[in-house]
This record gives sequence, structure tokens and C-alpha cells, in this order.
Amino acid sequence: MENHKASRLDDKTLLEILALSQDATAIYTGDDIIIEMANDKMISFWGKDRSVIGKPVLEAVPELRGQEFFPLMQQVWRTGVTYEARKAAASLNVRGVIETFYFEFIYRAIKRPDGSMLCVLHTATDVTEQVLGRQRLQEKEEEVSTLNRHLNEANNELKAAAVEMRASNNELANTNDKLEHTNAELLRTQKNILQLNAQVSLSESIFRSFFEQAALGIAWLNGPNQVIEAVNEPLLKIWGRTLNDVLGKPHREARPELEDQPVFDLLDKVYQTGIPKVNTEMRLFLKSGDTLREVFVNSVYSPIINAEGKVSGVLATVDDVTDRVKERLQREVLQEQLRVTVESAELGTWYFDGKTNELVASPRVKELFGFYADEPMTLDQAIAQIQEDYREMVIAAMDATVQRNRIYDVEYPIVGYHDGNVRWVKAFGQLYYAGDGSAPQFSGVLIDITNRKNEENRKNDFIAIVSHELKTPLTTAKGFTQLLKAKAQKAEDTFLSNSLLKIEQQIEKMTMLIKSFLDVARLEAGKIQLNKQPFEMSELLSECVTEARSLSQSHELIIAHADVVTINADRDKIAQVVSNLLSNAIKYSPKGKLVEITCTHEAGVLKVSVRDEGMGVKPHDQPRLFDRFYRVESKHTLTISGFGIGLYLCAEIIQMHNGQIGVESKVGEGSTFYFTLPLE
Repeated sequence: MENHKASRLDDKTLLEILALSQDATAIYTGDDIIIEMANDKMISFWGKDRSVIGKPVLEAVPELRGQEFFPLMQQVWRTGVTYEARKAAASLNVRGVIETFYFEFIYRAIKRPDGSMLCVLHTATDVTEQVLGRQRLQEKEEEVSTLNRHLNEANNELKAAAVEMRASNNELANTNDKLEHTNAELLRTQKNILQLNAQVSLSESIFRSFFEQAALGIAWLNGPNQVIEAVNEPLLKIWGRTLNDVLGKPHREARPELEDQPVFDLLDKVYQTGIPKVNTEMRLFLKSGDTLREVFVNSVYSPIINAEGKVSGVLATVDDVTDRVKERLQREVLQEQLRVTVESAELGTWYFDGKTNELVASPRVKELFGFYADEPMTLDQAIAQIQEDYREMVIAAMDATVQRNRIYDVEYPIVGYHDGNVRWVKAFGQLYYAGDGSAPQFSGVLIDITNRKNEENRKNDFIAIVSHELKTPLTTAKGFTQLLKAKAQKAEDTFLSNSLLKIEQQIEKMTMLIKSFLDVARLEAGKIQLNKQPFEMSELLSECVTEARSLSQSHELIIAHADVVTINADRDKIAQVVSNLLSNAIKYSPKGKLVEITCTHEAGVLKVSVRDEGMGVKPHDQPRLFDRFYRVESKHTLTISGFGIGLYLCAEIIQMHNGQIGVESKVGEGSTFYFTLPLE
């Protein structure tokens, strides 16, 4: 079986060899004579189906056991000597009945360039009807011969009877009857011969029809000068010729443009040796009008063996693959250009096999992870170099890509394996489907963003310092404002009390704005951590609504429905999200009075929605609402304060909880902002 595995053929080679013959064809390998390929005609001879492919001959066609064919196949495989038989009888199981058929067949030894056996090519032609027809014809001829003998005997008797004619009229009458019977038999025999000739003509017609209608180009080149006896239309198109240009002419005379090209020498070698030649993507320059065009062809040159077992010509089968080859060459050029572009941009490329967990990384990727370019780097080793605070996030993003086909887009710091240097990288990738039914590939690029991250960290540090410094005077101002408001209320100074209330509200807004800037800075620096704990969501929603009502008396805030659900999450961060959505609903619905909040859960997912009756959001703005610093610009939003960081913070917090956030909106009718969280 090891020899068999070593001799297995690829599909392309099998198909090319199978194209050698228009007869029933099969390909065998190994001493056990394994059926590597068989066309439909050969399988029909056997009375089997395509399940025989890949089985030993005696297992697939057990009725051949004890007949001469299997030993002959083994002999050809072992010796490399082709065997040919004519009118060989074979007993085959057809529809459950063992019947005898007659075949002309060749077990051709196909060898590799080094002389070792590649396979045994079996071509066969069913000549049962011809053999039986000849047998019937022979029987008829014997009958005629017998009748002729009888006729001669009758003539002799007639001569003898002539002497006794006058006395033997009765015997003469009997002799005439026999002659009439003999004539009738002769007429029937002649009719049978005519029918057999008609069957032969029909077979020739069927072959010619197949020859002319074949999709591949086919030509019959006869004799040592390779005279073009027949050629079909597809091959004439490849040659750039008409039938009148080439039919009946020697190949060299009909196609002089091939004189300095390899075709003639290859055909001569096949004619001289009787060994077929398979040519893959052979580059030629063929006639096209008054010029030559570059083409690539797959071709098979197969010797034609006559009744004496000698090569009488060559059957050439040609397929124009120019378009496919040029497309492949163009893809190779584009791939090389992409490789040069990636290398010049110092991008690292990687490929991850989700089934085997194998990571294939370019030298640049290994360099960014602190490995040497020529040393192996496994996925576990790469993950171990990611800073611990980011490791779980990266693994979750990879799982989301492999399992749910999400875009893989993450930024994280790496500690170099050998040098210990900290580098920030951005990884981008996705699943790529091949279209042939094979498993998708997860691959992408890695970019060094250390300089950008350092700049962002310096900016975030500056924002954090400034925000922290602003909090102290605001806290002081808020304290004095509350003292003055208490005194004004005690003095029953309504105007001063209301004015101080508005000042306090503005200080609160500024405090929240500074807190948001701090949160953004912490988020981008990776310093925001989740403090997860179980809590009841409906209670949190009640607290958020109560707080929002105290800050705005212009809208009616209601909890339309709230399932009693306990969730494991960061309570303060989720409260920040809900409060922000309620604040936006109030801010962007000046004419709408109702703000409605709901909480439901289904299939292990919690969903919180905040619906308003405000101005709504245009469709082209909706995908960017959760981007940092993005604000909807319209005449209705000019007087509404904000820096476009609230929804960005909400989206980041929900994403850190492995949830999703979104919006449904119609202009002039209102919006519904929602987020979902998995119930652990």
C-alpha cells in the first residue's frame, strides 16, 4: 500500500491522461491494480457505478477473478511492457447476469521521465457486435458452402438423373424444390450481410459526429509525414486556419509557423516511440490573420495503433488555456506588487488557521513581537507577549472573527520577547472565503503605531492633568453656590435662589463634561477597568430616571416596561450609559414631551431602549453617531451644546461588556437608542 500511495496521481494529470482516448478508458496504479479513474463508458462495460473508483479491480469487478485480465494488468505494471489484445472474450455481470462480451483493448504502460511506472492506461472498445456479426457471417458462409456442396451434389445427381430423365421425372421435381430452397437461403444470407455493413457505417457515423462536436480541439495526423486526415472546428480556430487550408496536407506543410517551435519534434517522437506525450501550458505562437499571436495550450499527443500493432498516426487533443494562464500570471504580478508594497510600508502579514490554531507570521510580525525572523513563533507565544490588561480583549476579538465573522480591528501593546521593548500595534483582519467550499481563511496585517500611541498618551495625560486641575475650582464654586442658594432660600429671595440654581446646574454640566474628557483619556490609555458585580437592572433604571427628572422638568420620563433581571456588570458604568441616553433624549427632543424607557430580556440577552419623540437622525448620520467627537450638524442642533463624546463613551463601555449599541430613527418622528448585554 505504501507503493500505491507513492504512485497516486493528482486530479489534473488523471484528467489529461483520461483525455488520451475516445474509447472506454480507465487508469490503474499499484500491484493491487487500484482503479484511480474510469470514464462512464468503461464503468458501463463493467456494469457498475462510480463507487468502484479507488478500489482494487478484483474487489470492484469480482467476476474478473479467474480470467486472464488481472494477471495481464499486473504483468504490465511490473514489467512496464504494454499489452494489446484483439477480440478478447470477457465474462461480465450485467444486471445480475454473467454474459460474454468481446473487446479490443490495450494495457498501456505510462512511465515517468525517470523510467518508473506512473500508471497503466486501459483503453477498450466493445467489438461484441462485430465479433458476433462475423461469427454469424461465418456461419452463413458455412451454410452457403454447405448449400453449394449440396448444389454440386444435386448437379451431379442431375447429371446422373439426366440419363434416367425419362424414367425419373419425380426425382427431378424433388431436385428443383431443393434448388429453390437453396436460392432462398442465399437471398437471406445476402440480406444479413447488407445489415452488418449498415451497422458498421452507423458506428463510423457516430464516431465522426463525436469527433466534430467535441469541445476540445482534435486532429488525426496519419503516417510518418503526419498528414492531416481529420480536424474539428475547435482546433481549426486554435490553429487560425480553415479546413481547406490544412485537410490532406502534411502537418509541416500546412502550418509552417511551427517550424522553430517544439510541436513537430514532439509529434515525431510520439510517432517513433509509440509513447503518448502530455504537454501542460505549452507556450506557442500561432497564426492569427497575417500575424502570430501568443497562446498557451494543454495538449495530449497519443499514438494510433493499427491492426498489426504498429503506430500508424497520432491523435492530437488540444485545449486553449491562454486566458487562464494569463490571468494567473497577472495575479502573480499583483501578488508580487502587493508584497513589495507591504514590505516598503513595513507592514506585517499573518495567517491564522482556526481549526489547527496554527499562526503563520511574516518576518515583520515576528520582529514586532520581539522574535527573530528565522525562529518559529506560535499563537500562544504571540499572545503571551501581549500586555496582560489587553490579552483577554484580543482573544475575544479573534474568537468573534472566527466564530461570528466579525471584522478583527484591535490595538494593543506588546512586550518584545527578546528585547523587552514595549510596542503598540494595530491588527486588522477578517475571514476570507475561497469560493470552492474549503474552510475560510483568517488573515490580516499588523502595523506599528507606537509613535502615534505615545503622542495620544501624552495628549491624554495633558487632558487628564487639565481636567483634574479644573475640578478643584469647580468643586469650590459649587460649594459656595450651594451656600448662597441656601441663604437666598432662607431670605426668601426667589430671583437670587433661581439664579443660583441655574449656576449650580451649569457647574454640574461642566463637571460632567470634565468627567467625560477624563473618561475618554482613561479609555484610550487603557486605564478604565470594569468592576463587575450582580445587580438588578430595573432598580438601576429607576434611579437613573429619578435623577434625570430632577435635572429636567420639561419632559415626562416614564419606565414603560422593565423585566426583573439580575445582570453581572459594572453598575456605575451602565448607569453612566443610561443617564447619557436619557440626557440626549431630553436634549434632542425639545418639542417632544415623552421619553420612554424599556427593559426586556430574551434568549440570554438583556435589551434596554430609550425612545424619544424628538427631531430624529438622518440615515447617513446614524452609522457615525458613536464615533468620537462626531456631532450631527443641522439648523436644529446649532444651539445644543456638546462635544460628541457621550455616545462614544457609551459605545466603548457597552463593547467592554461584550454587548452592542445601536439606534433606530426617523427624521421628524423621534429616535430609539438601545444597547444589549449578555446575561452571564
